[in-house]
Amino acid sequence: MDEGSLGTTLRTIRTSRGLSLAQVAKATGISRSLLSLIETGRSDITVGRLTRLASLYEIRVAELVPEPRHPDAIIVRAGDRQVLRYAAEEIDVEVLVPEGPHTMQALLATFAPLARMQDYIPQANEQFTHVIEGRVRTEFADGREIELAAGDSATYVSGDGGHRHTNLVDDVTRMLIVIRRPRVAG
Repeated sequence: MDEGSLGTTLRTIRTSRGLSLAQVAKATGISRSLLSLIETGRSDITVGRLTRLASLYEIRVAELVPEPRHPDAIIVRAGDRQVLRYAAEEIDVEVLVPEGPHTMQALLATFAPLARMQDYIPQANEQFTHVIEGRVRTEFADGREIELAAGDSATYVSGDGGHRHTNLVDDVTRMLIVIRRPRVAG
């Protein structure tokens, strides 16, 4: 939570109720100097103190928290998923959570028996993989390798050189991939 904007909100509420810092301090047990620091964004606030202030101001704590920039959930129905088919490599990638205003993208990759990605994919962001069924080897351009079986998970950053996946079994392999994107300031 951005303490500066919360502090400004708390000051606005206090002054709109005609209360001085001394009156709020006496009613809540929070020192006048700390209240001033909180209201000017120079100090953070604990949950307990915020709860005491909300109680004094007769508002819910939730009313002090700004709405998320994108409050609506992004829903992708099973029948509406975008599917990227890589026929040459025999890999299908379903988009579970598309790129967008949030900080992650989620994919479901299905590899045909013994399917292999030909090229390395550079990925500067943190990536989480979880093998749902089958067995996968992830090779990194810098020579690292990891193998994951059904139920195994890993997180990594492949960097500029990239990574690629290989299905190690003569059956379908499915894996969940979540890519964490940097938060965009806004």
